[in-house]
Amino acid sequence: MTRLGIFGGTFDPIHNGHLFIAQAVAHEARLDRVLFLPVGDPAHRTAVAHAADRQVMVELAIAGNDAFALDDTALVQPGPVYTADTMPLLRAAYPNAALCFIAGADSLVDTPWRRFDEVLSHLETFYVALREGTDIRRLEPAFAGLPPDLARRCTVLNLPLVDVSSTVIRKRVRAGQPIRYLVPDAVLTYINRQGLYREAAGE
Repeated sequence: MTRLGIFGGTFDPIHNGHLFIAQAVAHEARLDRVLFLPVGDPAHRTAVAHAADRQVMVELAIAGNDAFALDDTALVQPGPVYTADTMPLLRAAYPNAALCFIAGADSLVDTPWRRFDEVLSHLETFYVALREGTDIRRLEPAFAGLPPDLARRCTVLNLPLVDVSSTVIRKRVRAGQPIRYLVPDAVLTYINRQGLYREAAGE
């Protein structure tokens, strides 16, 4: 059975930290492919770049890695988009695959997941990428109250620290500071050509 990783996010912009997490989890979890799932209209935050720009940046970032692919389900899905509503669509699109979600620990700690039990019900495993030095106890509220069979689907992976964030990248662009080596070169070129993130926006 094909094992598919589902890596969702706003990717505003996608950066080298995202790519490392996807590659590292694919290796640890023996995934056949990682599907990058940019969210067009995320429920819990406001995207700065338009969905079309974020899609292009993901495509540019993952080009050349045959184990990575883009899935546009959450781009075309009417918003606000919740992962719990996206998962049935993915399950229908990949009926014969074992679906494994990839999430950074920060996303679970900082933002309560709506209907987390429904998300887990569609998955073989929910992989949480824990940065070195992060206290695993901070994740306990996210898992509290889950039925035992669903809680067992959650696996925490310790990964090397990759201290990059989309928020910092956007702030550096606005300040005229370099972001080379924080994002793939093709993404940097696109950001510069399109003039993205130069104007102040809600962070």
